[in-house]
Amino acid sequence: MGAIVKRTCLFVALLCCLGAAQAQEDPQDSCGGILELYEQGDVNAALEEAGWCVEALEQAQMSMQGDAFPAEVVGWKRNSLDQNEALGMAMTEAAYSKDEQSITVSLMGGAGGGFLGSLAQMGMMAGGTRMRLGDYTGVAMTETGGGGTVTVPLENGGTLSFQSSQAGSDSLEEFATAFPIAALDKVSE
Repeated sequence: MGAIVKRTCLFVALLCCLGAAQAQEDPQDSCGGILELYEQGDVNAALEEAGWCVEALEQAQMSMQGDAFPAEVVGWKRNSLDQNEALGMAMTEAAYSKDEQSITVSLMGGAGGGFLGSLAQMGMMAGGTRMRLGDYTGVAMTETGGGGTVTVPLENGGTLSFQSSQAGSDSLEEFATAFPIAALDKVSE
């Protein structure tokens, strides 16, 4: 029984290593040979290569999204940037701080991002306060005791949210207004 467990662990470790190596592949490398494989009649290999191509392009897009989160917004400095993808949903989250307060900015895209955008629209009807953020409309929900959330449905179907349990609603609104929402929306298309 111990040998089976060891082999399973080695197999899982090998899959993880192979996945990590492929995830960093340049899209030009993984996308370039698809048509040639298809023309050679190897449709299965072309489909497999197309899967790697899509994964490489998604990784490149996530990297560009991360680059669109500025290091500083109206005096708030970015402390961290985390990016994850699972089940067709991509999530990028950045934490900003200023004067011992923090604001978390979350970008949700893919299958779940549109759902959250719909929830933001419902929040507008359920007592949230509508606000203009450049060319975008956000919904502000304040929490008792301070803080709150501003949720912005993006044109690409994703959702951007600004949340703080410490910063006042004025600080949160100022931050959200100054954040480059349009640039992030464009990169996320």
